[in-house]
Amino acid sequence: MRHISAILTAIVLFITASCDNGADCNINNVAYNRIQLYSAIADVDTIVSGKYSYPDTLTVKLVVNGNDSIIVNRLVGASELQLPICFTQECDTLVFEYSGADNDTLYIEHTNIPYFVSSDCGMAMYHHLTGLRHTHSLIDSAAIKEAFINYDWNENIKLYIIE
Repeated sequence: MRHISAILTAIVLFITASCDNGADCNINNVAYNRIQLYSAIADVDTIVSGKYSYPDTLTVKLVVNGNDSIIVNRLVGASELQLPICFTQECDTLVFEYSGADNDTLYIEHTNIPYFVSSDCGMAMYHHLTGLRHTHSLIDSAAIKEAFINYDWNENIKLYIIE
């Protein structure tokens, strides 16, 4: 009985090992733009800022070729966002829909950088932020903190929200 158990264990290990092609591919092939929300309180000559959580409901839509897709739906207490970057164009249009306030639009200008991972994994797409524009309903200002977007967890954009 022990010999049969050992043989079955060896067969299972052999089959499992033969299924691995050795490639260490990233399963999620999307580099996310990480946006941190900050409080913007206008003073006489300065802006005092600290991390901020939007207390009400926030919905974010990505507009591509005139069509919008909801990428964040009715998030409450948002303090940071992880949003995909469109690799078919060089300016992303994000519409922020707030409860109880007018919408804001954030335009994120970027260059797309194709990156060859390996013959097993194929291509990945990285991005380099080149500019930001926005409307001024609740967004006071925006700044690029880390321009290069890849698979790391660095904060890319600081978004200052008027309380």
